Amino acid sequence: MKKIIILLVCFFTTFSLVAQERVLFYSGSNVIYNKLIENVDSINFSNNISIVHNNIGDDLFQFPVVGIDSITFLTGEVPPDTSRIIYIIYNGNSVTVINPLANQGVNITTTGADVIVNANSGIQDITYHLSGTTSDGSLILNSDERINLIFSGVSIANPTGAAVKIPLDVKVSVVLDDNTVSSLTDGTASSDKAAFESDGQLLFSGSGTLNIAGIARHGIFSNDYIRILSGTIDVTQAASDGLHADYFQMYSGTLNITANSAGIDGDTGFIEIINGNVTINTPQNDGKSMKCDSVLTISGGTITLTVSGAQAKGLKSGQSVVLSGGNINITASGATVLNQLTTGYEPSYCSAIKSDNTVTINDGTNLTIRCTNSNNGGKGISADGLITINGGTTDITTAGAGATYTNSSNTTDSYSSACIKSDGNIIINAGNITCGSSGSGGKGITCDGTLTIGVVNAANEDLVLTVTTSGERFQVSSGGGGGFPPGGESGDYANPKAIKSLGNLTINSGIITVTCTQTNEGGEGIESKNELTINGGLLEIASAKDDAINAANKLTINGGMTYAASSGNDGIDCNGQMYINGGLSISAGSAAPEEGFDCDQNTFQISGGIIVGTGGATSNPTSGSTQKAIKYNATSGNAICIYNSDNTPILTMQLPVLSGGGFPGGGTGMVMLYTAPALLSGSYTLKYGGTISGGTNFHGYYTNGTYSGGSSKSFTVSNSVVTTVQ
Repeated sequence: MKKIIILLVCFFTTFSLVAQERVLFYSGSNVIYNKLIENVDSINFSNNISIVHNNIGDDLFQFPVVGIDSITFLTGEVPPDTSRIIYIIYNGNSVTVINPLANQGVNITTTGADVIVNANSGIQDITYHLSGTTSDGSLILNSDERINLIFSGVSIANPTGAAVKIPLDVKVSVVLDDNTVSSLTDGTASSDKAAFESDGQLLFSGSGTLNIAGIARHGIFSNDYIRILSGTIDVTQAASDGLHADYFQMYSGTLNITANSAGIDGDTGFIEIINGNVTINTPQNDGKSMKCDSVLTISGGTITLTVSGAQAKGLKSGQSVVLSGGNINITASGATVLNQLTTGYEPSYCSAIKSDNTVTINDGTNLTIRCTNSNNGGKGISADGLITINGGTTDITTAGAGATYTNSSNTTDSYSSACIKSDGNIIINAGNITCGSSGSGGKGITCDGTLTIGVVNAANEDLVLTVTTSGERFQVSSGGGGGFPPGGESGDYANPKAIKSLGNLTINSGIITVTCTQTNEGGEGIESKNELTINGGLLEIASAKDDAINAANKLTINGGMTYAASSGNDGIDCNGQMYINGGLSISAGSAAPEEGFDCDQNTFQISGGIIVGTGGATSNPTSGSTQKAIKYNATSGNAICIYNSDNTPILTMQLPVLSGGGFPGGGTGMVMLYTAPALLSGSYTLKYGGTISGGTNFHGYYTNGTYSGGSSKSFTVSNSVVTTVQ
């Protein structure tokens, strides 16, 4: 205090004749008083209050000395305009108000530390500067025009209502003052909607921090929109939603939320995250990290979401979820809830992303989803409608086990986890996608409609798709027969599937790797319950105990390179018609009765392409095929080479080691089925028992390899479709 008085004495002695010298009082970085020296009559300090007397008839300026950080003087500079700044300084159970607009329609009343503002001034952008601390105070701000709020290290706790409430529908620009931390807290006795409540728009900026505790309901509530341009907002707790608005936008800044209901609730509107850092934790049952009835869009930033309550959701949209950029990490660990119906139950899952309509993932997105062991039946991405992946990196794992329940038809049903699940269609055009499911009955990618993978004529490198499953099947209901083979298991099972569609499944391009490592059957690699078509791509599909590739009604291969292997079943299996028109297909089944290519004696028409099928048996190409084939009773693990009459090799192949034993009474020998455009009617020599060196190897199929040694035999390909070589 003495230093301030001495400074003022020196100033008035030295500069009293400088016409444009100004005196400025600062509270923090904010100017709270700004006058020409020639208009200042005197400055007094009494009872810890500074009093400035003006000589031009202005009202006295009074301010607590404790709130003055510095007094400076300016000459020839444009000073800050304080004519529209109202200062509200909380000090325990009292409050100091500096109101330069008292005579212009801004009426402010105080009771203890409770402040009520009634502004009918018609003046836009009045600024209310808040500072100080109170544990039993509030601000109710009624304004007829848009306003600015500056939170400058203010701390307001109101046990009986909102800390800050703006009841009228006006736009509110909230500035979080630089290098300050402010806090707003309501109490359990509050009947208001939030710790910070506004009937109008809320626009946040600045580089300070705002801590919010919504003990009664929401943290921040707007009856219009909430928009964050910058700053840090920490909602440390919210009995309901962290942020609740008609719609929400975030352009930058940091947002940390812990909430019981929704972290961000966009209500009937949309949610849009353009940039910034968002961390949301929703631990309660049925909680949502972000939810809205319209479109939920993320195009940038770093998003970290944790949902641990039963049937909780990370991103939940009533219309669509669009991810076009950003680093998005979601952990979902909540359990499945069986909701009771009139008859039976309906399961509700804890999912990382859930849309009642569509989900779209575009290039630039880096999405990581982890559904933990405790998330039984949970989904990584779930949509009632179309799921489209156009690029980016997607990495999803699920670990929870499946289970049985009684459905609405009063019959035993089942549910299981899935990385990507659609009740409609799925289109995967591009991107780097990894799906892994380790829980019992778990699925990688599954849809009730059609599934399309890759784009026609696109580079395979545009899409890298890797899917693994390791969970075992589980029994849903017991059967009435003896099973197959005789003495085997019977009944209905929930089977793990890597890639499955109930409708047509089409593969156009991509590098597709599928691995199923079950110890019991049921874990098929790629399955269509209708038609499966392979037009292109590089496919490497392996299943330990079931079919690597299976189609229920029709399988067509028009191009691409396909490797399908099963150590316990067929390599490629179709329960209906099979058509090979192009491409390179290597299929390795296990011992008899399993086959490399199996179509249950239905139409097996070959019109082009190269296929090498090995197993304990094979289906035979049928009439109507325009390309010749040979069936060779081979030795498991042998290296062979077939030469035409010009001594040109047309097949150089390292045969796989036959695995599995088939059912009792089945064979142990290997049957190889081979066809290629180069296989024409004429004489051939088959060498076996030698070695292969050099060249390019695709799962035993060599291009430009050199064959050495071994024994040989001759055979002739006749006009028949299939020639048997003993």
